[in-house]
Amino acid sequence: MNTSAIELPAPVSIGARPAPAAATEHRFEFSGDAKEYFRIWIVNLVLSIVTLGVYSAWAKVRTQRYFYANTHLVGATFDYQAQPLAILKGRAVALVLFGGYALAGQFNVKLQLGLALLIAVLAPWLIVRGAAFRARYSAWRGINFRFVPDYGQAYVRFLALYLLLPLTLGLIYPYIKAKQKAFLVEHHRYGGVAFKFGVTSGDFYPTYLAAFAAIFLWALISGAMVAALFSGLGRAPDPSGPRFSFTMFAPMLMIYAGYFAVFAFLAAALANLVYNHIDIGGNRFRSTLAGGRLLWIYFSNTLAILGSIGLLIPWAMVRLARYRAQSLTLLQGGDLDQFVASAQGEVDAVGSEMDGLFDIDVGI
Repeated sequence: MNTSAIELPAPVSIGARPAPAAATEHRFEFSGDAKEYFRIWIVNLVLSIVTLGVYSAWAKVRTQRYFYANTHLVGATFDYQAQPLAILKGRAVALVLFGGYALAGQFNVKLQLGLALLIAVLAPWLIVRGAAFRARYSAWRGINFRFVPDYGQAYVRFLALYLLLPLTLGLIYPYIKAKQKAFLVEHHRYGGVAFKFGVTSGDFYPTYLAAFAAIFLWALISGAMVAALFSGLGRAPDPSGPRFSFTMFAPMLMIYAGYFAVFAFLAAALANLVYNHIDIGGNRFRSTLAGGRLLWIYFSNTLAILGSIGLLIPWAMVRLARYRAQSLTLLQGGDLDQFVASAQGEVDAVGSEMDGLFDIDVGI
Protein backbone atom coordinates (compact mmCIF):
# COMPACT_ATOMS: atom_id res chain seq x y z
CA MET A 1 0.00 0.00 0.00
CA ASN A 2 1.45 3.36 -0.98
CA THR A 3 2.00 5.85 1.79
CA SER A 4 3.01 9.49 2.06
CA ALA A 5 3.78 12.13 4.78
CA ILE A 6 4.15 15.89 5.87
CA GLU A 7 5.93 18.74 7.60
CA LEU A 8 3.87 20.78 10.05
CA PRO A 9 2.62 23.42 10.18
CA ALA A 10 1.38 23.28 6.58
CA PRO A 11 -1.52 24.80 4.70
CA VAL A 12 -4.54 22.61 4.15
CA SER A 13 -4.83 21.93 0.42
CA ILE A 14 -7.72 21.14 -1.87
CA GLY A 15 -10.18 18.71 -0.32
CA ALA A 16 -8.71 18.94 3.19
CA ARG A 17 -10.96 18.86 6.23
CA PRO A 18 -10.09 20.34 9.63
CA ALA A 19 -8.82 17.82 12.16
CA PRO A 20 -11.12 17.09 15.08
CA ALA A 21 -9.97 18.62 18.35
CA ALA A 22 -9.25 15.21 19.89
CA ALA A 23 -7.11 13.99 17.00
CA THR A 24 -3.43 13.28 17.65
CA GLU A 25 -1.24 14.12 14.67
CA HIS A 26 1.45 11.68 13.51
CA ARG A 27 3.61 12.78 10.62
CA PHE A 28 4.82 10.33 8.01
CA GLU A 29 8.58 10.41 7.49
CA PHE A 30 10.84 9.08 4.77
CA SER A 31 14.44 8.38 5.79
CA GLY A 32 15.79 7.03 2.51
CA ASP A 33 19.12 8.28 1.20
CA ALA A 34 19.90 8.79 -2.50
CA LYS A 35 23.47 7.43 -2.23
CA GLU A 36 22.29 4.37 -0.35
CA TYR A 37 19.51 3.65 -2.81
CA PHE A 38 21.82 4.26 -5.78
CA ARG A 39 23.79 1.14 -4.81
CA ILE A 40 20.60 -0.92 -4.85
CA TRP A 41 19.39 0.67 -8.08
CA ILE A 42 22.60 0.20 -10.07
CA VAL A 43 22.86 -3.48 -9.12
CA ASN A 44 19.20 -3.96 -10.05
CA LEU A 45 19.77 -2.25 -13.40
CA VAL A 46 22.86 -4.27 -14.33
CA LEU A 47 21.37 -7.63 -13.34
CA SER A 48 18.10 -6.85 -15.12
CA ILE A 49 20.02 -6.09 -18.32
CA VAL A 50 22.24 -9.16 -18.03
CA THR A 51 19.25 -11.45 -17.44
CA LEU A 52 17.18 -9.83 -20.21
CA GLY A 53 14.65 -8.54 -17.72
CA VAL A 54 14.13 -11.69 -15.65
CA TYR A 55 15.83 -10.15 -12.61
CA SER A 56 13.47 -7.15 -12.78
CA ALA A 57 11.05 -9.02 -10.48
CA TRP A 58 13.74 -9.32 -7.82
CA ALA A 59 14.70 -5.71 -8.50
CA LYS A 60 11.16 -4.58 -7.80
CA VAL A 61 11.05 -6.46 -4.50
CA ARG A 62 14.36 -4.92 -3.40
CA THR A 63 13.16 -1.46 -4.40
CA GLN A 64 9.77 -1.79 -2.71
CA ARG A 65 11.31 -3.16 0.47
CA TYR A 66 13.74 -0.26 0.61
CA PHE A 67 11.06 2.41 0.21
CA TYR A 68 8.63 0.67 2.57
CA ALA A 69 11.29 0.13 5.23
CA ASN A 70 12.26 3.80 5.10
CA THR A 71 8.70 5.08 5.49
CA HIS A 72 7.96 5.72 9.18
CA LEU A 73 4.69 6.29 11.00
CA VAL A 74 4.14 6.34 14.79
CA GLY A 75 7.57 4.84 15.36
CA ALA A 76 7.03 1.87 13.02
CA THR A 77 8.01 1.24 9.41
CA PHE A 78 6.09 -0.41 6.61
CA ASP A 79 6.97 -3.85 5.30
CA TYR A 80 6.77 -5.27 1.78
CA GLN A 81 6.53 -9.07 1.92
CA ALA A 82 5.95 -10.14 -1.70
CA GLN A 83 8.20 -12.75 -3.28
CA PRO A 84 9.89 -12.20 -6.66
CA LEU A 85 8.51 -15.35 -8.30
CA ALA A 86 4.93 -14.16 -7.87
CA ILE A 87 5.83 -10.85 -9.51
CA LEU A 88 7.69 -12.65 -12.29
CA LYS A 89 4.55 -14.68 -12.96
CA GLY A 90 2.50 -11.50 -13.17
CA ARG A 91 4.95 -9.90 -15.54
CA ALA A 92 4.90 -12.98 -17.75
CA VAL A 93 1.12 -12.57 -18.03
CA ALA A 94 1.53 -8.88 -18.88
CA LEU A 95 4.27 -9.63 -21.42
CA VAL A 96 2.14 -12.22 -23.21
CA LEU A 97 -0.87 -9.89 -23.37
CA PHE A 98 0.77 -6.61 -24.30
CA GLY A 99 3.66 -8.12 -26.24
CA GLY A 100 1.20 -10.18 -28.26
CA TYR A 101 -0.87 -7.08 -28.93
CA ALA A 102 2.18 -5.15 -30.18
CA LEU A 103 3.40 -7.99 -32.42
CA ALA A 104 -0.06 -8.75 -33.80
CA GLY A 105 -0.16 -5.29 -35.36
CA GLN A 106 2.73 -6.29 -37.61
CA PHE A 107 0.89 -9.31 -39.05
CA ASN A 108 -2.87 -9.16 -38.61
CA VAL A 109 -5.00 -6.15 -37.71
CA LYS A 110 -7.98 -8.32 -36.80
CA LEU A 111 -5.83 -10.34 -34.40
CA GLN A 112 -4.58 -7.14 -32.82
CA LEU A 113 -8.14 -5.87 -32.36
CA GLY A 114 -9.09 -9.21 -30.83
CA LEU A 115 -6.21 -9.00 -28.34
CA ALA A 116 -7.12 -5.39 -27.55
CA LEU A 117 -10.65 -6.54 -26.73
CA LEU A 118 -9.26 -9.36 -24.59
CA ILE A 119 -7.07 -6.93 -22.66
CA ALA A 120 -10.05 -4.63 -22.10
CA VAL A 121 -12.14 -7.53 -20.82
CA LEU A 122 -9.37 -8.75 -18.53
CA ALA A 123 -8.44 -5.27 -17.23
CA PRO A 124 -10.96 -5.12 -14.32
CA TRP A 125 -9.94 -8.61 -13.19
CA LEU A 126 -6.26 -7.68 -13.37
CA ILE A 127 -6.89 -4.46 -11.41
CA VAL A 128 -8.58 -6.42 -8.61
CA ARG A 129 -5.87 -9.08 -8.52
CA GLY A 130 -3.15 -6.42 -8.50
CA ALA A 131 -4.82 -4.52 -5.64
CA ALA A 132 -5.28 -7.74 -3.68
CA PHE A 133 -1.64 -8.68 -4.22
CA ARG A 134 -0.22 -5.34 -3.14
CA ALA A 135 -2.48 -5.13 -0.09
CA ARG A 136 -1.81 -8.67 1.09
CA TYR A 137 1.94 -8.26 1.00
CA SER A 138 2.02 -4.80 2.56
CA ALA A 139 2.14 -4.51 6.33
CA TRP A 140 2.48 -1.96 9.13
CA ARG A 141 3.14 -2.76 12.80
CA GLY A 142 3.14 -6.45 11.88
CA ILE A 143 -0.41 -6.37 10.47
CA ASN A 144 -1.13 -6.91 6.78
CA PHE A 145 -3.53 -4.96 4.67
CA ARG A 146 -6.18 -6.78 2.65
CA PHE A 147 -8.29 -6.07 -0.40
CA VAL A 148 -11.71 -7.71 -0.66
CA PRO A 149 -12.43 -8.63 -4.32
CA ASP A 150 -15.74 -7.74 -5.95
CA TYR A 151 -15.42 -8.60 -9.62
CA GLY A 152 -18.97 -7.58 -10.50
CA GLN A 153 -18.44 -4.01 -9.30
CA ALA A 154 -14.97 -3.97 -10.84
CA TYR A 155 -16.40 -4.70 -14.29
CA VAL A 156 -19.07 -2.02 -13.82
CA ARG A 157 -16.65 0.68 -12.69
CA PHE A 158 -13.59 -0.14 -14.80
CA LEU A 159 -15.28 -1.25 -18.01
CA ALA A 160 -19.04 -0.78 -18.38
CA LEU A 161 -19.13 2.87 -17.31
CA TYR A 162 -16.65 3.80 -20.04
CA LEU A 163 -19.29 2.85 -22.62
CA LEU A 164 -21.19 5.94 -21.51
CA LEU A 165 -18.36 8.34 -22.37
CA PRO A 166 -19.48 8.99 -25.99
CA LEU A 167 -23.12 9.37 -24.94
CA THR A 168 -22.23 12.03 -22.36
CA LEU A 169 -19.57 13.78 -24.46
CA GLY A 170 -17.04 12.83 -21.81
CA LEU A 171 -18.82 14.63 -18.97
CA ILE A 172 -19.27 11.39 -17.06
CA TYR A 173 -15.49 10.94 -16.73
CA PRO A 174 -15.15 12.55 -13.24
CA TYR A 175 -18.06 10.36 -12.06
CA ILE A 176 -16.23 7.27 -13.36
CA LYS A 177 -12.99 8.23 -11.61
CA ALA A 178 -14.89 8.88 -8.36
CA LYS A 179 -16.52 5.45 -8.52
CA GLN A 180 -13.16 3.81 -9.22
CA LYS A 181 -11.45 5.58 -6.30
CA ALA A 182 -14.31 4.66 -3.98
CA PHE A 183 -14.08 1.02 -5.08
CA LEU A 184 -10.33 0.83 -4.44
CA VAL A 185 -10.53 2.57 -1.06
CA GLU A 186 -13.62 0.92 0.41
CA HIS A 187 -12.52 -2.62 -0.42
CA HIS A 188 -9.31 -2.27 1.56
CA ARG A 189 -9.00 -3.59 5.10
CA TYR A 190 -6.37 -3.14 7.77
CA GLY A 191 -6.51 -5.65 10.60
CA GLY A 192 -10.05 -6.48 9.55
CA VAL A 193 -11.17 -2.83 9.80
CA ALA A 194 -12.74 -1.51 6.60
CA PHE A 195 -11.66 1.74 4.97
CA LYS A 196 -14.42 4.33 4.64
CA PHE A 197 -14.48 6.93 1.87
CA GLY A 198 -16.39 10.14 2.51
CA VAL A 199 -16.35 11.64 -0.98
CA THR A 200 -19.28 11.92 -3.36
CA SER A 201 -18.98 11.81 -7.13
CA GLY A 202 -19.84 15.51 -7.25
CA ASP A 203 -16.68 16.32 -5.25
CA PHE A 204 -14.56 15.18 -8.19
CA TYR A 205 -16.18 17.48 -10.76
CA PRO A 206 -14.64 20.85 -9.71
CA THR A 207 -11.12 19.39 -9.87
CA TYR A 208 -11.57 17.69 -13.22
CA LEU A 209 -13.53 20.55 -14.79
CA ALA A 210 -10.78 22.97 -13.76
CA ALA A 211 -8.20 20.67 -15.37
CA PHE A 212 -10.28 20.30 -18.55
CA ALA A 213 -10.72 24.08 -18.75
CA ALA A 214 -6.99 24.65 -18.28
CA ILE A 215 -6.15 22.13 -21.01
CA PHE A 216 -8.68 23.69 -23.39
CA LEU A 217 -7.39 27.21 -22.69
CA TRP A 218 -3.79 26.14 -23.13
CA ALA A 219 -4.67 24.41 -26.40
CA LEU A 220 -6.16 27.66 -27.70
CA ILE A 221 -3.18 29.74 -26.56
CA SER A 222 -0.54 27.35 -27.89
CA GLY A 223 -2.47 26.90 -31.14
CA ALA A 224 -2.55 30.64 -31.62
CA MET A 225 1.18 30.91 -30.92
CA VAL A 226 1.98 28.14 -33.40
CA ALA A 227 -0.21 29.82 -36.03
CA ALA A 228 1.55 33.14 -35.39
CA LEU A 229 4.93 31.44 -35.73
CA PHE A 230 4.18 29.96 -39.13
CA SER A 231 2.49 33.16 -40.24
CA GLY A 232 5.65 35.06 -39.39
CA LEU A 233 7.74 32.62 -41.39
CA GLY A 234 5.48 33.12 -44.38
CA ARG A 235 6.10 29.58 -45.60
CA ALA A 236 6.90 26.12 -44.31
CA PRO A 237 10.52 25.79 -43.11
CA ASP A 238 13.05 24.07 -45.34
CA PRO A 239 13.55 20.50 -43.98
CA SER A 240 17.25 20.80 -44.76
CA GLY A 241 17.58 24.16 -43.05
CA PRO A 242 18.96 24.72 -39.53
CA ARG A 243 15.68 26.17 -38.24
CA PHE A 244 13.58 23.14 -39.19
CA SER A 245 14.02 21.19 -35.95
CA PHE A 246 13.37 24.21 -33.76
CA THR A 247 10.35 25.30 -35.79
CA MET A 248 8.81 21.83 -35.74
CA PHE A 249 9.58 20.67 -32.21
CA ALA A 250 9.46 23.88 -30.16
CA PRO A 251 5.66 24.23 -30.50
CA MET A 252 5.18 20.56 -29.58
CA LEU A 253 7.42 21.00 -26.56
CA MET A 254 5.46 24.06 -25.50
CA ILE A 255 2.12 22.25 -25.85
CA TYR A 256 3.23 19.21 -23.86
CA ALA A 257 4.79 21.43 -21.19
CA GLY A 258 1.37 22.96 -20.57
CA TYR A 259 -0.27 19.56 -20.31
CA PHE A 260 2.51 18.43 -17.96
CA ALA A 261 1.80 21.37 -15.65
CA VAL A 262 -1.93 20.62 -15.60
CA PHE A 263 -1.17 16.99 -14.80
CA ALA A 264 0.97 17.95 -11.79
CA PHE A 265 -1.73 20.19 -10.31
CA LEU A 266 -4.42 17.58 -11.03
CA ALA A 267 -2.37 14.82 -9.38
CA ALA A 268 -1.86 16.91 -6.24
CA ALA A 269 -5.52 17.93 -6.02
CA LEU A 270 -6.80 14.38 -6.49
CA ALA A 271 -4.38 12.93 -3.95
CA ASN A 272 -5.49 15.52 -1.39
CA LEU A 273 -9.15 14.90 -2.16
CA VAL A 274 -8.81 11.14 -1.72
CA TYR A 275 -6.56 11.00 1.35
CA ASN A 276 -8.42 13.75 3.19
CA HIS A 277 -11.63 11.73 3.10
CA ILE A 278 -10.39 8.28 4.14
CA ASP A 279 -11.40 6.98 7.56
CA ILE A 280 -10.00 3.81 9.14
CA GLY A 281 -11.53 3.04 12.50
CA GLY A 282 -11.88 6.71 13.42
CA ASN A 283 -8.40 7.56 12.13
CA ARG A 284 -8.07 9.91 9.17
CA PHE A 285 -5.41 11.56 7.05
CA ARG A 286 -4.45 15.09 6.05
CA SER A 287 -2.74 15.46 2.70
CA THR A 288 -1.20 18.80 1.74
CA LEU A 289 0.45 18.19 -1.61
CA ALA A 290 0.98 21.48 -3.44
CA GLY A 291 0.58 21.48 -7.22
CA GLY A 292 3.32 24.07 -7.75
CA ARG A 293 5.81 22.19 -5.61
CA LEU A 294 4.97 18.87 -7.26
CA LEU A 295 5.38 20.46 -10.69
CA TRP A 296 8.81 21.79 -9.75
CA ILE A 297 9.89 18.38 -8.46
CA TYR A 298 8.67 16.63 -11.61
CA PHE A 299 10.31 19.23 -13.85
CA SER A 300 13.67 19.40 -12.06
CA ASN A 301 13.76 15.62 -11.66
CA THR A 302 13.25 15.25 -15.41
CA LEU A 303 16.06 17.68 -16.20
CA ALA A 304 18.36 15.96 -13.70
CA ILE A 305 17.67 12.52 -15.16
CA LEU A 306 18.18 13.68 -18.75
CA GLY A 307 21.31 15.63 -17.86
CA SER A 308 22.85 12.67 -16.04
CA ILE A 309 21.85 10.10 -18.70
CA GLY A 310 19.66 8.40 -16.12
CA LEU A 311 22.18 8.17 -13.29
CA LEU A 312 20.17 10.53 -11.09
CA ILE A 313 17.04 8.38 -11.21
CA PRO A 314 17.65 7.15 -7.62
CA TRP A 315 18.03 10.75 -6.39
CA ALA A 316 14.82 11.73 -8.17
CA MET A 317 12.88 8.78 -6.71
CA VAL A 318 14.07 9.45 -3.16
CA ARG A 319 13.33 13.15 -3.51
CA LEU A 320 9.77 12.53 -4.70
CA ALA A 321 9.15 9.89 -2.02
CA ARG A 322 10.37 12.29 0.68
CA TYR A 323 8.04 15.06 -0.46
CA ARG A 324 5.06 12.73 -0.65
CA ALA A 325 5.88 11.48 2.82
CA GLN A 326 6.18 15.03 4.12
CA SER A 327 2.75 15.81 2.72
CA LEU A 328 0.71 13.28 4.68
CA THR A 329 -0.29 13.16 8.33
CA LEU A 330 -2.24 10.54 10.26
CA LEU A 331 -4.94 12.15 12.41
CA GLN A 332 -5.38 9.58 15.14
CA GLY A 333 -8.92 9.68 16.46
CA GLY A 334 -9.17 6.03 17.48
CA ASP A 335 -7.14 3.41 19.30
CA LEU A 336 -4.43 2.03 17.01
CA ASP A 337 -4.38 -1.19 19.04
CA GLN A 338 -7.89 -1.99 17.81
CA PHE A 339 -6.36 -3.21 14.57
CA VAL A 340 -4.38 -5.90 16.39
CA ALA A 341 -7.53 -7.34 17.95
CA SER A 342 -9.41 -7.16 14.65
CA ALA A 343 -6.55 -8.82 12.80
CA GLN A 344 -6.65 -11.82 15.13
CA GLY A 345 -10.18 -12.52 13.99
CA GLU A 346 -9.15 -12.33 10.35
CA VAL A 347 -6.38 -14.93 10.40
CA ASP A 348 -8.45 -17.77 8.96
CA ALA A 349 -10.01 -15.67 6.22
CA VAL A 350 -6.66 -14.26 5.13
CA GLY A 351 -4.84 -17.56 5.46
CA SER A 352 -7.35 -19.35 3.24
CA GLU A 353 -6.43 -17.00 0.37
CA MET A 354 -2.66 -16.88 0.83
CA ASP A 355 -1.86 -19.59 -1.69
CA GLY A 356 -4.36 -18.58 -4.37
CA LEU A 357 -3.39 -19.50 -7.90
CA PHE A 358 -3.83 -15.98 -9.22
CA ASP A 359 -2.01 -13.98 -6.55
CA ILE A 360 -0.07 -11.99 -9.11
CA ASP A 361 1.27 -8.50 -9.45
CA VAL A 362 0.91 -7.36 -13.06
CA GLY A 363 2.62 -4.02 -12.51
CA ILE A 364 5.51 -3.27 -14.85
